[in-house]
Amino acid sequence: MFTVTLRSCRFFRWSWSHGKRHVSGGPLREKLRAIPFEQHVKAADKVFEDYHGKGFFATRVSNTGPPEETFLPFWVVSARVHTTVLQAQVGFRRMTSVYNPRTKKSEPHFETEWAWVPGKLRFTRDYSPLSYPELQVYASHKYRRGLVNKIRSNTCLQRATEFSASLLDRPSYTALDASYQHVSRNIDPFTIYPSTALRLAHSKIHDIEEQIIDEYLRNTYKADETRFLKLDVQVEGVQVSPVYYPAYIYTINYLGRHLRTFVNGSDLSVGGLKIYNWNRVALTSAVGMATLMTATGGIGWGGLSGSFWVGIVLPTTLFSLLTMYYPIISLRVRDAMRQYEIRSQAQDKPMWDSDWIGAFNAFEQEQRYRAWRSEQQQQRRAGSRYTASDTGSGQDPKGYYRTLGVDRSASTADIQSAFRGLAMKNHPDRYSDPDEKKKATAKFQEISAAYGVLRNPKKRKQYDSSG
Repeated sequence: MFTVTLRSCRFFRWSWSHGKRHVSGGPLREKLRAIPFEQHVKAADKVFEDYHGKGFFATRVSNTGPPEETFLPFWVVSARVHTTVLQAQVGFRRMTSVYNPRTKKSEPHFETEWAWVPGKLRFTRDYSPLSYPELQVYASHKYRRGLVNKIRSNTCLQRATEFSASLLDRPSYTALDASYQHVSRNIDPFTIYPSTALRLAHSKIHDIEEQIIDEYLRNTYKADETRFLKLDVQVEGVQVSPVYYPAYIYTINYLGRHLRTFVNGSDLSVGGLKIYNWNRVALTSAVGMATLMTATGGIGWGGLSGSFWVGIVLPTTLFSLLTMYYPIISLRVRDAMRQYEIRSQAQDKPMWDSDWIGAFNAFEQEQRYRAWRSEQQQQRRAGSRYTASDTGSGQDPKGYYRTLGVDRSASTADIQSAFRGLAMKNHPDRYSDPDEKKKATAKFQEISAAYGVLRNPKKRKQYDSSG
């Protein structure tokens, strides 16, 4: 087993500015979380081969040797979003008859009737990286963002754990050849500021809100389309957290450039540029164009020779060249986008730690979110469960302290410790009997609801004062 000492996870980078040395670095070590490598390297090899080898137009890539094993940095963003629809129009398509003076007949014609949405609609949503992969932002410029984004996963993010040196140890793989044995796991350092990730996340949130509200308006008003949609999106309770994804990285040498394929080391999701077989594309194009020329009688000029060269040879050549050089063209476009991102980051604040940056515990966050949803549904069904007489200082109106078995003077650490012990003891997955699982689920929801309030200083203060 290979052992690597993780001396510092802060990843300081030294630079010179105005003749003075200053330090800029990544997130604090105690806030880092990482998803462990859980898949065998040969399983990743199989995924890589299938990704590039399946399909008629795919080109099977020859063995590239063992992949790199790297932890890729991501900022994951959580927030509560309040959206107000300032204006919007909904459209209804109607078929009408319109007189055509050229044909002197009334002809069917589709036109859209537009109506303004009355009033201002308001929505509140909780955004979690577990529910919205778009809020997981690749935090480095080393690789191209669009390709790395394909390995983001809601499922494996729940398995994030404290980032320790032991995660850099890997199996010896003695049953494999020597090239697989002498591989060290690497770390791609954080080079994108959390403020940059937050800016990118804001843009994604706005896009998601537009899509959700567009669909809401069309469904609510039975409309066919919308326009002039103007939103006011306010974000609060922001938390930006650093998480490392495990990745097997394969490199393909193609026309003098390196094409990389990324395989998630936890759930084997995959992303990367594909290479297509230009010979098969040329053959398909030639057969298709020849059939078209035969069916239509050619291109209309030049006779048989014109139809052959312009109708068959020219498009076949163009399709073949485009297929051959598509990966290179795509890389150039992505490189230009990456350079634009780097220039844009110069305008962001180089702050690595502040009040809204913290460690991300995916398990606890997911359970709190589910408990909150469950509580909201119960309140909608039964109405408010508590009256003014139930609340007041010095009381435990909803029994949150009693549920966790802690005193009102308990520290946040005590509350967290109590929750983890009760959560492990009452987790539904520990029970196979349906009745016991049902009871455990109800108990687990009570524990999670209590923890969701008492772990948050502001919510706890409000609960203590007013219930």
